[in-house]
Amino acid sequence: MQLGAVVRLDRGFPLVATAGDTFRAEHAVGFAKSRGEDEVLLPAVGDRVAVRRAPGHDMGVIECVLPRCTSFERWRGRARGERQVLCSNVDSVLIVQALGAGEVLLDRVARSLVLALDCDAEPVVVLTKADRCEADELERDLDRVRRLVGPDVRVIVTSSAEGLGLDEVRACVPAGSCAMILGESGAGKSTLLNALLGHDALATGGVRERDDQGRHTTVARVMVALPGDAGVIADAPGLRSLPLVGHERGLARAFPEIVEASHACRFGDCTHTHEPGCAVREAEDAGQIDSLRLETFQNLASSMRVSAQMLDPDVHL
Repeated sequence: MQLGAVVRLDRGFPLVATAGDTFRAEHAVGFAKSRGEDEVLLPAVGDRVAVRRAPGHDMGVIECVLPRCTSFERWRGRARGERQVLCSNVDSVLIVQALGAGEVLLDRVARSLVLALDCDAEPVVVLTKADRCEADELERDLDRVRRLVGPDVRVIVTSSAEGLGLDEVRACVPAGSCAMILGESGAGKSTLLNALLGHDALATGGVRERDDQGRHTTVARVMVALPGDAGVIADAPGLRSLPLVGHERGLARAFPEIVEASHACRFGDCTHTHEPGCAVREAEDAGQIDSLRLETFQNLASSMRVSAQMLDPDVHL
């Protein structure tokens, strides 16, 4: 029995790296038999696993998945509240958004921020393709993103073509740590990773001229080690949507000043939109809460309420 880490998930068997080798491994029979509350964890990228490989065999057998420190998950959109684990044991999440293609998608950044904070990972916003921006456009987008995420979240401007900001991104992934890169297709995730690696290890693709949307070039969840004194980054296929269900903790962590002010609202279920005696709107009028952050909070909270109504009545998140 050896200790290993799952470093790649694709259409085949998980790829496991041990101290001395890397090989594919299938699941032990127990994975298929366990059900109910005692159901075992299926391996995700980043998982530490106990793996067995007989001498002379090319493939190993994963006997169990060790407990996770963190787990980055998203809702599958099904009525039972099922979740998809994108990466486990994550220390930080690099939220990637492309510049120069119209306004930065603040809703996408906000949803990624909530998911990262909900799984106890440190969020870092990485704005790519800065070489496509004029100075005034860059300043405008940077100001809007910083207003949205608040002063405690780091925002880095990068250009893979010009080598801008790469050292700052690398500093966010110190040796012994694991980061996950998150963004939709066309955001420049693979190009950024190739620039950090110093060679083209991951496939990249162009974007459609009519809408600047990318094509899926990453087809597997894979973990890559950065050169030098740095950690590892897990890449994943671009995600078209990031639904929020049961992420109230992450929402509260992303907007702590709004949650703090809401304690003084007249009604406990205040939505901070029209109710009398709303302390949050009073704080906004007094300049204590940024109007952009409050609008984003209201939109996300409303979206979460709508999504929760799609669940079966007996599901409690």
